[in-house]
Amino acid sequence: MSTDRAEDVALTEAAFRIANERTSRWEERHRDRAVELYLCECAARPCRERIGLTREQYEAVRADVRRFFVVPGHVIPHLETVVESFADYQVIEKPNALMDLLRETDPRGDRSGKAADAARTIANEIEPAGA
Repeated sequence: MSTDRAEDVALTEAAFRIANERTSRWEERHRDRAVELYLCECAARPCRERIGLTREQYEAVRADVRRFFVVPGHVIPHLETVVESFADYQVIEKPNALMDLLRETDPRGDRSGKAADAARTIANEIEPAGA
């Protein structure tokens, strides 16, 4: 595994997680919806595919900073591991070697640094999942 490539992929996926986390805080998203739409958190920056998740499914993925959800077929097998598969999405897990980057870019954490800044910059270019 090329560390630079793995870090670039993780930064892009972290950016999608940041974008999803921003929209998950919108109270109006949680009214009258059993399923909410989130952006695929894959490494393809132009990807804007949506994944329908319940709030519980979303929180289950967010519980582990190494995990992201992607549309089936959007996995990069040599850089991430599929840990759960469902009809409409897969949960992937990043390797422990990226733990520092993943913690720094976690939108639920209070860390800052070069990786967090880069992920936020990418996230700012992503249209909200609810749009």
